[in-house]
Amino acid sequence: MTAPNPFGRPPMRAAKRSLLVLAVIVLAAASIAPRPGRSDGECFTVLVGRDASANGSVMIAHNEDDRGDIVVNLRKIASRDYGAPQKVDLGRGAFHATDGKTAGFLWIEATTQEYADSFVNEHGVLITSDSCPSLIRDEDLTDGGIGWMLRRLVAEKATSARDAVRIAGELIETYGYCASGRTYSIADTTEAWMLAALRGRHWYAQRVPDDEVAVLPNHFTIRAIDPGDPDHFMGSPDIVEYAAKNGWYDQAKDGPFDFKKAFERPSRREPAADGNALRHWRGLELLTGKTWEPGFDYPFSVKPGKKVTAEALMAVLRDHYEGTPYDATDGYKTGTPNHTKFRTICTASTINAFVVSLDAKRPEPLAASIWLAMGKPDTTVFLPLYYGVETLPPGAGTGGNTHDYALFAKQHFEDADIKAAKADLIHTKVLELEKIAEADYGPMHQTLEKELFPAERAFIESRPAFEKEFAALYAKDKAKALKKLDAYVAAAFESVAKVTDKLIAEASAK
Repeated sequence: MTAPNPFGRPPMRAAKRSLLVLAVIVLAAASIAPRPGRSDGECFTVLVGRDASANGSVMIAHNEDDRGDIVVNLRKIASRDYGAPQKVDLGRGAFHATDGKTAGFLWIEATTQEYADSFVNEHGVLITSDSCPSLIRDEDLTDGGIGWMLRRLVAEKATSARDAVRIAGELIETYGYCASGRTYSIADTTEAWMLAALRGRHWYAQRVPDDEVAVLPNHFTIRAIDPGDPDHFMGSPDIVEYAAKNGWYDQAKDGPFDFKKAFERPSRREPAADGNALRHWRGLELLTGKTWEPGFDYPFSVKPGKKVTAEALMAVLRDHYEGTPYDATDGYKTGTPNHTKFRTICTASTINAFVVSLDAKRPEPLAASIWLAMGKPDTTVFLPLYYGVETLPPGAGTGGNTHDYALFAKQHFEDADIKAAKADLIHTKVLELEKIAEADYGPMHQTLEKELFPAERAFIESRPAFEKEFAALYAKDKAKALKKLDAYVAAAFESVAKVTDKLIAEASAK
């Protein structure tokens, strides 16, 4: 989600904020039409409980959707002990005190964006997010509140998914959440959670049952809550009273409390014209193998039709409603499926995608197994990656691996340094091929199926053998095994970069 650089900017004065709110209201009123809009155009996630996956791992699949001149930058940041407590700039005026110790983390960065980064840390904790606009307009913030830094602080400190939920909740309660609303997907090798953050100081989180899957577009999906079940629920203890006090919940009229109904900004569209309802519907159909009707009243989570694999999640992230009444291009006959009247799961604004499998049964360097697409997943492949790589492949990212709060903020929001290296990044190659494919989608899709996607299938087929060899070597010689891991990942990235370059050159020569 596009946002101005919050660092070095004071909180907006009330008058300026009022004018901004008025402008947003006017623009919103002018844009009520049955076409994809901002509120339903920012990200898509699937969470899979460990007993619902084919290999017993917790899994997260995510499409990151954003707009603007963005660089997708992959970074592996080493842990650091600053040797003294630190005051961390939250960007709008607030400073957060830490003990000066940070965990290492893998950072899937989307430059200039305040709410688009994803992290996996050295403890195997993952955090990513989806915009979920709430109906809350009043701000209850301390010195501008917290936004961009919430997930980074979680990545730097959390030792488990449950710990991450607790940390995020404390940050929201302490500083106030500055965006309208958002759901953070948080997972480790044991549990997967959704944390719904509301503008201000209230939040609620629910754990995905181990044998179920949860689909998250850009609307809240937490429904009934049970404060008496701390194994599956955490959150603001006064959440029901807060909703009732503000007129968003009336027990006599509304019945049992429903978080989604109480706090979600209502859609003004019919389900078939609402990108959130349609994507939620499609995700449920693909994962359960059952027929659902497009609508807004879906359960928080469901049992999948069969055990979920990484390949199945890749297919979900690539989906454009092919073969359904909402396939607006009739199988790519009339152009790209990423620019149609129906908001698809993979779409024009998708900038990267990943499927992460978290499994403590694998050797530690392989416990966080990642499939990463450095662009729209329908026109590039998911590359194999593991948290345990010591050195990222050439072209994967830039910016250094030493933790530095001030430098990271500068590089991220004033990204001249990163853009200076842009020409050498894999993301740039992927983006160029993506643009070529978009211009002639049907024929280019056939070319990609023939020349590019076989590489992905080869990675998938060879991965079990590689992991078995790695485990045997790691038990004998950890250093040699880690070098083997780096070489394996680098070779995959290099091979795809070469094919991508070849396809770009061939298209340019026509």
